[in-house]
Amino acid sequence: SLKFTLECYEEWSEDPKFYRTKVTTTPGCPSLPSSQWLLLFEGRALDLDKVFSGHYSTAIDAKQSQVLGSGFKLTLSQPATIQKVKTFGDWSIATELWIEALIFIMPWREHELREFRKFMSDIFGTIHYSAHERVLNFDRAVHLLVEQQTFLQYDSFAQFEGLCASHLSSFGMVAINQLTKTGSGASERAGRSQGGSKRPSGSSQFSEPCHKWNRGQCEKEAKECLYYHVCNRGNCKGTHKRAECPLAKGTQ
Repeated sequence: SLKFTLECYEEWSEDPKFYRTKVTTTPGCPSLPSSQWLLLFEGRALDLDKVFSGHYSTAIDAKQSQVLGSGFKLTLSQPATIQKVKTFGDWSIATELWIEALIFIMPWREHELREFRKFMSDIFGTIHYSAHERVLNFDRAVHLLVEQQTFLQYDSFAQFEGLCASHLSSFGMVAINQLTKTGSGASERAGRSQGGSKRPSGSSQFSEPCHKWNRGQCEKEAKECLYYHVCNRGNCKGTHKRAECPLAKGTQ
């Protein structure tokens, strides 16, 4: 099936817009933003945010068109706003839409795609919801890897182990880099606040978690607050509040 898949991508690469128009005018074609259909025919990774937005959007911005010949033109509508995929539920909806569309043009890949969906769902189920953003980033990384290495399929799970460790392990490169950026961002905010009248008396206090935020009482946005909006339970420093900390059970 991989050979057949690569042959299809090679054929579609000659005129992906033509094949997009041919498919999207076929009865029973799944609903998907036209820009994302084009990515499918080019063998590229979809933007699940745009897929998700297209599913719920009621406002459209029609910008793309395709000339059919004999004076006819087909206009394809695009969602005017982007709704981010933020939760497992959002991801499930967007992923199912992607799978349905890809199966519509490549029905032989259904087992491969269903196995990938189960693989990712299991990961979401084992990772605390406060860290689901890491899982979403891992999912995006897998899509990009499959796009870049055309010999890979979505059920080539052994090939994703490095990405999994990098994104989901507390010691992974991506996870640590994200924490570093969070810390440097807080330091920059502290530096910009040095001239303020309400700053803490000692500069070292800027590195502390915001206790009011942990109690749900901080009225400031993270970029405005002089303290970190992170968990204040021990050395956790997660992006959740203390009451939601996954370490809580271990300390009871």
